[in-house]
Amino acid sequence: MKRSIIILALTLIGVSAFSNRASATEKESNFTYEVGTDVVTSYLWRGQNLGGLSIQPSVTLGWRGLYVSGWANIGADNWKFNYLNPELDITVGYDNYGVKLDMTHLYYFYGDKYFKGLGDANNEYSQSTIEVHAGIDVSEWASIVPLTVDWYTTVLGYDPVLDEDGNVVRNENGNAKRAYSTYIELGYDIDLPLGIVLGVKVGFTPWKGMFTDYGEVWKNGQTIGINNLQLRAEREFQVKSLSLSVWGEAMFNCYGVNKDNIINTFGEAASQKLNACIGMGVYFGN
Repeated sequence: MKRSIIILALTLIGVSAFSNRASATEKESNFTYEVGTDVVTSYLWRGQNLGGLSIQPSVTLGWRGLYVSGWANIGADNWKFNYLNPELDITVGYDNYGVKLDMTHLYYFYGDKYFKGLGDANNEYSQSTIEVHAGIDVSEWASIVPLTVDWYTTVLGYDPVLDEDGNVVRNENGNAKRAYSTYIELGYDIDLPLGIVLGVKVGFTPWKGMFTDYGEVWKNGQTIGINNLQLRAEREFQVKSLSLSVWGEAMFNCYGVNKDNIINTFGEAASQKLNACIGMGVYFGN
């Protein structure tokens, strides 16, 4: 009897210790962080070439699905290296159960100061933009379907509605109407041999806005502008908490394409429709 009581006591102590340790581990895992940087030969974004050789550091802090992140671009405007093209994006949001909701403030370091001009849709000197985003990762619910769906809409910053002649449309108070430029992207990952993942993305805008130059091509009756067909092959190497990835990607913008702008002259890539780059990223976190 005495031995049974001792064994029972030791068992309870062991279970309690294991429970406390599991609880502590769970609390520790509630906090997440990731720090790293990418180096890319071209800054490609949503079917657009926004710059040449660039370094893109980032940091993300999370707690129970809530997170805040900072991302920066430090690089040349193009391969001629005429000037630098710095950018800083700050994001706050929530990411859990395959659903992501966030808001990002994008800032470019020329023109007006931080936050200035956000409320004026026609202030082309404002270098601040605020964008809201909702995304779904279907693989969180069904692992055999590696599909992502993302919706981005600009809610503050330069983003006016233009008429067919390119003039700013104004409301009854004389203020520029906001276009609420929107970009929707579907992504699908395909596992290839040697640990390579092929990412396929299709991006489009459901109404005229910044991603279709505010409407030039809409004069012919188009209702949807497809502005990003993207392929990205990536290989990731994991060493404990350190992640190293290398990739190559190609991006084709179908909007307003013609034989003259598929590939432009060297250094004039901002308006060309077919772009490609290679990159490498190094990250560590928990």
